[in-house]
Amino acid sequence: MSGQESHVLSGEMHRQYISIERSEGIYLYDQDGRRIIDASGGPIMASLGHGLDEMADALRDQAKKCVFAFRWDFTTPILEEASAKVCEVTGGAMDKVFFVSGGSEATEIAFKLARKYHLDNGEPSRFGVISRWMGFHGFTSGALSMTGFPGRRADFIPYLRDFGHIAPAYCYRCWYNLKPETCDLECAQALEHEILCQGPQNVSAFIAEPISGMALCAACPRQDYFQKIRQICDKYGVLLILDEVMTGFGRTGKWMAYEHFGVVPDIVALGKGLGGGYFPVGAVACTARVAETIASGSGVFGVGHTWMGNPLASAVVVKAIEYLRRHNLIQRSAEMGEYLIQRLKELRSHPTVGDIRGKGLMIGLEFVKDQETKEILDPGLKYYSQVALEALKQGMFLEAGGGCERGRGGDMLMFGPPFIVTRDQIDEMVAILDKVLSVVEKRIGF
Repeated sequence: MSGQESHVLSGEMHRQYISIERSEGIYLYDQDGRRIIDASGGPIMASLGHGLDEMADALRDQAKKCVFAFRWDFTTPILEEASAKVCEVTGGAMDKVFFVSGGSEATEIAFKLARKYHLDNGEPSRFGVISRWMGFHGFTSGALSMTGFPGRRADFIPYLRDFGHIAPAYCYRCWYNLKPETCDLECAQALEHEILCQGPQNVSAFIAEPISGMALCAACPRQDYFQKIRQICDKYGVLLILDEVMTGFGRTGKWMAYEHFGVVPDIVALGKGLGGGYFPVGAVACTARVAETIASGSGVFGVGHTWMGNPLASAVVVKAIEYLRRHNLIQRSAEMGEYLIQRLKELRSHPTVGDIRGKGLMIGLEFVKDQETKEILDPGLKYYSQVALEALKQGMFLEAGGGCERGRGGDMLMFGPPFIVTRDQIDEMVAILDKVLSVVEKRIGF
């Protein structure tokens, strides 16, 4: 925005933001008509691509029928349909769905649902939620309490509850200085230690991202990590909540990222791609066991906000799922993701490229000062920011962040383009990043 004062309270108050006037496909267009590749999808949300008429039509058509009905007193046909479709794409693993307005709300509702389950299961002492350091679950107070991302917690620590955190599943920088080929999954075993220290009778749930979001930019656990986590949770009667806000609905090449690891959670938090990026929507889904325990107990789950289960969001969810299926976009995410990661590996010749990781169209890069030792770059350089800003100059938006080394430093970025991306467009994105890295590396003395 230029020429007049902005009344928007922005995240970076001294930054001059580019004003986006329209979007189409994988591209954003500013007020001057300049094209910007949306290589991080909104971020990591715009799975269907921008500017789809049928998504706009779904909103318009529903608005003509019913814009709002208070969920505490009513249901709507479109809410029923959306809930059924969400359960359907999980293969029936999930049985009930509670729609909210976004991912932070979803994770907050998820741990409250776990609490209600234990209350109605006759175990009222169970309230604690264990999570992982370097995980991110949202910015509401409950979600931020579960979050283990130091940079995002720092300003609000006085308001947060200390539920307890364990080491992340972060093979590139293992906190135990072990190798995934030979370790005994100490990072998973840490959950049992934490449960025992807190007292199993006091622990309600464990929450984790199946594949890490922006705190560790697509770090993946060892294939059997979640199987051990599932066993530990079952052993002590702790519910397993998986945060699929970023990973769900095809982002990793499957409907749900937990499918990669051969487990089923008790509760799953959803958002972002749930609506394809076309409406603020999130959801919590749970198994029949969880729902039936509450139904046969108090029969009441008294949480939520005014816009929970609203018909407009429901219509978008229904249409997004239909679109993903009709265009086979889940498989396309997997295929294009394989191509993207192959092309990105060609950038290992850059001295700052340390790790390339992820699944589907959720691919992270971690940057280092030394590839052999994995020494981090000087945090004062804000290398990740330099890369993101230089990419923007060259016509590509990338979501970047820092703090992967226990919050003290570490630079990363995340690719998460819409699933409609083509090989030619991937080639262009990688070529731009190649140029960007050369510019920034030269600037800082490599």
